[in-house]
Amino acid sequence: MDGFSYGFGMSTFRDVIEQWAQFGVFDVLLPLLLVFVLVFAILEKINLFKNRGVNLVIALVLAFFAVTNPYVSVFFMYLFSNLAVGIAILLVMIVLLGVALKPEDKTWQWVFGIGGFVLLLIVLAKSGFFNYALGPGAWYWMQQNAAALILLIIVVGVVVFLVASVKNEEKEKK
Repeated sequence: MDGFSYGFGMSTFRDVIEQWAQFGVFDVLLPLLLVFVLVFAILEKINLFKNRGVNLVIALVLAFFAVTNPYVSVFFMYLFSNLAVGIAILLVMIVLLGVALKPEDKTWQWVFGIGGFVLLLIVLAKSGFFNYALGPGAWYWMQQNAAALILLIIVVGVVVFLVASVKNEEKEKK
């Protein structure tokens, strides 16, 4: 039996998820809770208002305002679905590099730092962040100038690497 019974009929887990989607759990409720928790945690951390009730009301109001914008729900939906894929890729990288690299070797820090940054850019691009942040033509411009952007990133990376290695050599001489 591939489903479970409740009430008068059979239902699969997929049916329950689809019913939740029709109720707006994924479009409204979960983004509302996420924005509320993030805003409330930030307000509590910075301790702007001494009263916790004020923080609660402000976080709740901002969460409701955010959910009324349909782009917020779509952004979170794409962001977290792509983030899950990115985390899976990152875990595979950790396992493969963990086999090849020694713990005392500092190369893995650079590899994971660069890999994490590239993964962040991919997730942001797939979620449509660049369209919202830079305008609708930004992604088209980046696609047209991808070779130049990659070359710029490589040049900046090499310069940063050389500056860091020179500083390390100067520290070792002292």
